[in-house]
Amino acid sequence: MSGFETRFAPGADAEGIRSAFYGFVGAHGAGVDGDACLRTEVSDTGQQILVRLWSAEAMAAFLHGLPAAARAGRRRHHE
Repeated sequence: MSGFETRFAPGADAEGIRSAFYGFVGAHGAGVDGDACLRTEVSDTGQQILVRLWSAEAMAAFLHGLPAAARAGRRRHHE
């Protein structure tokens, strides 16, 4: 799977991130030739949310639409 992904730290607003993801993909995903993925990872430090989108522009727009509290929990961004 290719694209751009970011992870949110344990304790981030998981429901808010999920809601924003599905709203964003519903509004912007039609006709896109690329991946969109939301995954929950569980480790000994807690639950992390991973979001993967089809382009850097899509990721920037998604992150811009998140509440500041959710963006603060973001851990990394890479291709």
